[in-house]
This record gives sequence, structure tokens and C-alpha cells, in this order.
Amino acid sequence: MEEAQIKQIIERQPLHGSALLDPRCKILLLVCIGFVSYFLAGEVVSLVLMLVYGLFIALGNGGKWAVKMIVTYIIVAYLNALLRYVQVPVLSVIMSVFGVTVLKLIPIVMMGLWILRTTYMDDLMVALQRMRLPQAVTIPLVVMFRYIPTLRIEYRQIRSTMDIRGISDTLWKRVSHPLATIEYILIPLLMRCLKVTDELAASGTTRGLELECKRYALRPIRFAWPEIIVSLLGILFLAGLLLIDQTQIGEIILWRV
Repeated sequence: MEEAQIKQIIERQPLHGSALLDPRCKILLLVCIGFVSYFLAGEVVSLVLMLVYGLFIALGNGGKWAVKMIVTYIIVAYLNALLRYVQVPVLSVIMSVFGVTVLKLIPIVMMGLWILRTTYMDDLMVALQRMRLPQAVTIPLVVMFRYIPTLRIEYRQIRSTMDIRGISDTLWKRVSHPLATIEYILIPLLMRCLKVTDELAASGTTRGLELECKRYALRPIRFAWPEIIVSLLGILFLAGLLLIDQTQIGEIILWRV
């Protein structure tokens, strides 16, 4: 393929801003966010973490996704604050732990799904190979990255089939009719998962995932100065949040009902 054609293909890619960062930089930030998120106890610093990385994602093809996750975080935080008024001995503790766990997971989910949406598998394979990781690690990671979006597509197809047959799928029906949910959604989804697994394995074999030769991508993959600067700023920011969390700012109660 000529260099001019490669440039045209790269220019057609809809990614921009932070979405163009090296996959290794994105994964590093994801790991750091996951580590820091579980150690932050203050409500203010946790919200700052969501807002800053929401802005980071918004600069890279993830504006709507960042807004959805920030709104979800605020709603869950307020619901978790309501649990302070629940005085049921066992239930209140269980729900409180569950609410805190969800709050800790939201930043990780926000960053992780954004990485899935903005990272091409070829770029990821090249980046992982340059990290000197064995194929026993890289191939499962690539299959996992490809499997999650495929699973969402399969779920949408199942819902479309249910609509064609006149079977409504609402949250209330899922809760009130669990057996119907298992029959109409979970069982078809499990069957499709088994088939998709075989299809992805065959696709990976066809594309030469098992080959140990050096890989290349259409887009240049390098951990250059932009990635170094973003990684350092991200680590310093997260370290600063951990330090601020130990001060009086970390004791501020933000979510009041």
C-alpha cells in the first residue's frame, strides 16, 4: 500500500484529541485511576477525579459518554447519601457498601469503555508487542477488548428480535418477571456468546494473531512526548488528589439530602 493511501485512511479515522494517544498511555492512566479511586475517601476529591477525567475523555471523542457517566455518578452519590437515613440493621450496611463500591467503579468504567471505543485492535496489538508482553497475555487482552463491544451488538440484536415479536423489554418487566428475562434475554445471549467466541477465535487465527513476527499498524504507534507529558501530568494529578484527600478538604461532606 502506498504512503498516500495510508495517509488517506488515517485521515478518515474519526478520532481526535486525547483519543489519538498511544494505547499504552491510556492503559497506564486506567490502572492509575483504578488504584487511586479505591483509596480516595473524600467526596470532593472523588468528584474532582470524575470531572477532570471526564474533561479528558470529552477532548477525545467522548463528550456525551463523559456527561452520562458524570450525571450517573452524581445520581448514585445522592442515592447513597439517602442511605444514611435508612436504619435497617443489616440492609443499610449492605446497601451502603454496594453504593460506595459502585461510586468507586464508575471512574474505572468511564475510562475503560472510552478506551474500548477509541482504540483500534491493530494499534493495541502493536503497543502490547512493543511492551515485550508474551502472546499468552496479549491475545486474551485483544480478544477481550473486541468481545465486549460485540456483546453489546448481540444484545441490541436480541432486543430488536423481541420488538419484532411484540415482546417488550423494560426494566420493570425484567424485575417483575425474572423467568421471562432469563428465557428471552439471558439464554439467547449465552448462546450467542458461545458462537461469538468461536467466531472471534477464527477471525484472530485468520488475521495471524498467533504469529510471533513484528507487527505494524497504519497509524504510527510510539510513546512520544505527548504521551510522556500526559502520563506524568495524570500521575501527578492523582498523587495530588491522594494528598489532598488527607487534608480537611477530604472531610467535606458534599452530598447532602
